[in-house]
Amino acid sequence: MSVAVIGTGSGAVVRALRAAGVVDVIVYELVSGGDPPDSAIGGPRRTSSTTRRRWRHREDQPVPRRLVEVSELVFDEDEDRWQIHLVGIEPEQARVVILTAEPAGVQLGVTGRESRTLDAAWSPTPVTFRGIATRGFPNLFFAYGTEPVVRAEFSAPRVDLIATWVRALQRQSGTRIEVRASAQHEYHRRLGMTPGTARRPGRPRPHHFDITVAADRQPDHDYAGPAVLDLPGAEYPVLATLTGHTDPIDGRYHWYGRLDPAETTTLPEPTRASAFLVLPGREPAAAHLTERDPWGNLRVTGVGTPPFAPEPH
Repeated sequence: MSVAVIGTGSGAVVRALRAAGVVDVIVYELVSGGDPPDSAIGGPRRTSSTTRRRWRHREDQPVPRRLVEVSELVFDEDEDRWQIHLVGIEPEQARVVILTAEPAGVQLGVTGRESRTLDAAWSPTPVTFRGIATRGFPNLFFAYGTEPVVRAEFSAPRVDLIATWVRALQRQSGTRIEVRASAQHEYHRRLGMTPGTARRPGRPRPHHFDITVAADRQPDHDYAGPAVLDLPGAEYPVLATLTGHTDPIDGRYHWYGRLDPAETTTLPEPTRASAFLVLPGREPAAAHLTERDPWGNLRVTGVGTPPFAPEPH
C-alpha cells in the first residue's frame, strides 16, 4: 500500500509510519513549501527501545524523496487512489496521502469525492475530525493540524494517530478509509462547547472511521428516490429505499424497504387499509405498511410486481 507524504518537515511522519509497519512511503518535498508550520511535525521523536529493535530494518531503509511542485490532488473514486498532479511531468498515484503543509499555503488544489473541493468543504472554516481528516476526502490525512486550537500542541499524538489508522487500513486489506459523518459532527459539537481549548487527538476507536473496499460500497437496494404513497383519501410524497428478491419456495417476488417523509410531510400511522406505492413513470404497486421504525419512517412490503424495475441478482 503506497503512502505519499507531501510537504516539508516530513521526518516525524515517516518515522511514525515505519514504526507502525508501513514501509511503502514516498516523500514529495514541495518546491514552494517553505518552512514547516511551527515545526509541528519535525524534530526528534521518542520511541521505545522495543519499537526501535522491532522496526530497525525498516527504519534504516532510505525513503524515496522528490523535490517537486505538486499542483493538484484528485481522488479517483473507482480506484480508491489519489492522483498526484505534478508540474511538468506525468501524474503519479498513492493509496494514501498525508499533508504536512496547509494546501492553501502552497497553492495545492484538493478534490475529493463527488468532485467537491477542499476549499468548498472548509468554507468558511476548516471542518475536520480531530484535525486529521475531513469527511468526503478519503485516504487523506492532515499532519499539521487544521484548527488553531490543535495546531501547535500535541503534534506527536496526532502523527501517531494518523499512523495507527494507516496501519489499520493496511492490516484490514482495505482500499478506502474515511471518517464517519457522525464522528466528525460529534467532534465539532464538543469543540463548540469549549471554544479556544486545545483537545488531544485521543485514541482511535473503530466507530470513528469506515475501512472498506469497493464491494462494500455497492448499493444494497434496487431503488432509492422519490415516490408517492397512495392511501384512501390521501397521497403522501415520500423518499423510498426499496429492494427485493424472488422467493425460491413460492416463486413470487417479495419486495420491501423504507419510506422516509419528503420535505415537511408527516407520514401516517401504519394501517391495514389498501395502500399503493407509485414511482415516477411506473405503475402503482400494492403495498403493506408494517411498522414505524424508531426514526419515524415506515416499513413497507409487497408481493408480486414491485413498483421498481428489479435489478438482476
